[in-house]
Amino acid sequence: MKARALFVMQFIAMIGCLACAEAALAEQAWRLLVPSVLCLALMVSIRSVLKRTGQWEVCVNGLNHAYTRPEPLPGDEVETMRLLELIDRRAAIESRRGGPEFEPWALQEVRHEINELVKAKPSLAELLDDEN
Repeated sequence: MKARALFVMQFIAMIGCLACAEAALAEQAWRLLVPSVLCLALMVSIRSVLKRTGQWEVCVNGLNHAYTRPEPLPGDEVETMRLLELIDRRAAIESRRGGPEFEPWALQEVRHEINELVKAKPSLAELLDDEN
């Protein structure tokens, strides 16, 4: 947990570094470069500590794992791929919400298909929970 907190702090330090550097350039207030350099030093030191303790790869792999799709369940490859296709279609329709091309009935139809597929194969509900 400590490694994850440090990993997040590294990104916060990076954002602080960039924000202070941008403010220093925009305002031509060179005194703002001091916090920028301090944030950069903090970011580099956190990264080196994580790499030295071997936690860097754990944090990066955890972050990568959080944004990957789950593998199809054994024996349910066809249904899993169908569910993932329906989830993608639902997301595409949802992204048009508020615009003139939004079709609420198409969204309702996709949601109904997803519900029917999950009713037929309850093991797919785990994949659906991961997407929401």
